[in-house]
Amino acid sequence: MQTFTNVFTWITGLGGEGIMLIALFILGMVFKLGIGKALRSGLTSALGFVGLNLVVGMLIAVMGPATSAIVERFGWHLNVVDVGWGLIGMSWGSPVAGFIIITAIVLNLILLFVGFTKTLMIDFWNYWSFCAAGALAYGATENVWFSVLVAAIYMVISWKVADIVAPNYQEFYGMPGVSWPTGAVIPTAIIGIPMVKLIQKIPFIKDINADPEHIQEKYGVLGEPVIVGAFLGALIGFLAGFGAQQIIIMSIKMAGVLVLTPRMIAVLMEGLLPISNAASEFTQKYMSGRQVWIGIDASTILGHPATLSSILILTPIVTFMSLIPGNQMLAIASLVAIPWFVIPMTSYAKGNVLHIVLACIVIFAVYFWCATALSPAHTNLAIITGFDLPEGAKQIGSLSEGGNPITWLLITIGKMLGL
Repeated sequence: MQTFTNVFTWITGLGGEGIMLIALFILGMVFKLGIGKALRSGLTSALGFVGLNLVVGMLIAVMGPATSAIVERFGWHLNVVDVGWGLIGMSWGSPVAGFIIITAIVLNLILLFVGFTKTLMIDFWNYWSFCAAGALAYGATENVWFSVLVAAIYMVISWKVADIVAPNYQEFYGMPGVSWPTGAVIPTAIIGIPMVKLIQKIPFIKDINADPEHIQEKYGVLGEPVIVGAFLGALIGFLAGFGAQQIIIMSIKMAGVLVLTPRMIAVLMEGLLPISNAASEFTQKYMSGRQVWIGIDASTILGHPATLSSILILTPIVTFMSLIPGNQMLAIASLVAIPWFVIPMTSYAKGNVLHIVLACIVIFAVYFWCATALSPAHTNLAIITGFDLPEGAKQIGSLSEGGNPITWLLITIGKMLGL
């Protein structure tokens, strides 16, 4: 088991771009695309993913100091220390990680074969979400088999929800033949999509047209992504108390995020579409027309202007939301995960930034409460895996998988059953 875990850890160590290159090349060969075309598709998609990660990395690098400055400026202190994506290392290093990885691969193939899901998950890096659910369950109960069961249930839910929302995403983003089973976007979709549909029925709010196309049409050049990004960057810099020089730099970089992200995704799709088309032809010929969708990272649909604008608007809002009653965690490190909270809503909200932001406020409230409730399990998991707790921290937590309501619900049920 440890050997298998080490091999899988080596593979995930290639990063999203390395995994994408290898997986798409293999799929291209399986779907009879030919060595040259399969290699070109894999490399092109991998390069697009590299560009996308560089842009997202710039976003994180700029927003991190601004958020810390906002927190320091207002003098906030809460009991649970936010470790953000530190949970990733704990998840891969947990005693149940190997069992969960094997379960994920076997279960996905079985469910695909019996027709329960259409999603073939090649997004191996994001198996960490399933490992996180199981690891937190282990931190709460130290029961191996219950932890694997929690992860397996999360997998089944993720793949089914990915199937359900895929047609909407495919049409909106013009990306046929793929689905997005990334664990981080599944609970947010389950909560957020119904919220968007509810918001679209509320008098007055439903009639406010706040999609980027309308804003650009109404305000001309002032509504273009480059200007919107610069304005939002300046606003966040102002809230952080930055000087004029820092505000200008932040404005330029935020404008760059809104302009460059869609272009990197276009490169990624240039490589992915031949694989998708070959997969469609293969399944029509050899699988009686059964649909098989390639499950890829949800960051590939990050580039819509409404998504990017919502991310920038939500960053200071989520920081202030740390003060909601019932929450004990100050969101700092976890703010890097905001994009994955926003992604599921954009297509259902038809790009309406106001509707996306309102739905996300509800989602973040749920995640804050769940992160606080899961903090004892999170802390115990850190101790079990040898994670160094931040100095002075008695409890740690995180949003994204650390506040996953599905994980919280399953652990709560398990405790009620005495596990």
